[in-house]
Amino acid sequence: MQEPFVLFCAGEDSGDVLGEAFVQSIVQRGMLPVGTGGSRMQNAGLVPIAEFNELPVSGFLDVLPRTAKLQKVYRVLKDLLCSEECKAFIAIDYPGFNMKLCQVAKKMGKPVLFVAPPQIWAWKPGRAQKLDGVNLAVLFQFEKEAYAQKGVNADVLLHPFLLHENLYHTLPYSEQLNSSEETLLLFPGSRLSQAKRNMDLFLRVVEAWLKMPSPQAATSKKVKLIVPRESLIPPLESYFQKIGEVERQQFSVQVAPEDSEERRMLFGSASMALATPGTVTLELALSGAPLVVATKPDFLTYILGSLLVKTRTFAMPNILMGISLIPEFIGRSTTKMAHQILAAMHNQDLAKSRQLAVSLTERLGKGFVPDCFVDKLFNG
Repeated sequence: MQEPFVLFCAGEDSGDVLGEAFVQSIVQRGMLPVGTGGSRMQNAGLVPIAEFNELPVSGFLDVLPRTAKLQKVYRVLKDLLCSEECKAFIAIDYPGFNMKLCQVAKKMGKPVLFVAPPQIWAWKPGRAQKLDGVNLAVLFQFEKEAYAQKGVNADVLLHPFLLHENLYHTLPYSEQLNSSEETLLLFPGSRLSQAKRNMDLFLRVVEAWLKMPSPQAATSKKVKLIVPRESLIPPLESYFQKIGEVERQQFSVQVAPEDSEERRMLFGSASMALATPGTVTLELALSGAPLVVATKPDFLTYILGSLLVKTRTFAMPNILMGISLIPEFIGRSTTKMAHQILAAMHNQDLAKSRQLAVSLTERLGKGFVPDCFVDKLFNG
């Protein structure tokens, strides 16, 4: 690079959503954003230095075969960070890279902002001290308090799903749904390996759900598979061949809208949603969608997670509310989990889902916008 720039590192689709507004803020200041990020960040002005689709990983067994490629990207990021032209570093989630890059930036005296830093309240609380002196933008008040208990300052970022002014003032959606059609939304995961592990389970649930009588006396049922980016569509569409011809006609697949208000409209129109733990569970809950959370992690991740992770729940709405309002299932048995999921879906209540959206919006409606964090990054 021959001109000054701000380095970004985001390696997940959720990080791409978070990073979009920060890239926009850097561009508006007449500075060049460079680094890793997906379509949202690139459309906002990020100059990419690696293929984003190579970066999302899920679980220990997913990382191992991709170590060489990931290390190559890391070395490029580190070299850029160490260059004189790099004036600041903005890390977004992705702790495997960003914890190490933050340490490099600190040693060089470069300003650092870490958006969605490690979830020390869930595991590895010792990571907090390594981020002392780094500007931290956490998504939730309880995360700010967790860092404060470790003597590290953090500020709360207004959740990106609430950045759109019209979105904030119109949540939640009307109680009315299309009574002539039931729609089930599927979110098997943002990483390909994760989605593949979940597809057999999700399809088992879908086949049974399509045969169940509709409590709304709907005349038709539809299933929409929602993915974060187009590259996931071809490998996941092949799973449709495992179900019957009639069921296939009720399936469709689409990329989640980039615009927050369009995502809320899609999510809020669902009769039911089945999703893996992650950012999308919070967006679905904020949209008032009835929701069940489930996933099949790889065996090693499942065992290590059972031993190391402290939180009792994994769905972010449950963590935020401090109570399990949304059913969640994490395990290895497809048959057992499918029965549990179907029973949970049968018991979901639209009115309670809409009320949860109101409660979550009230909790998340306070925080600083990205521009505030960028100002602090450069002005202290």
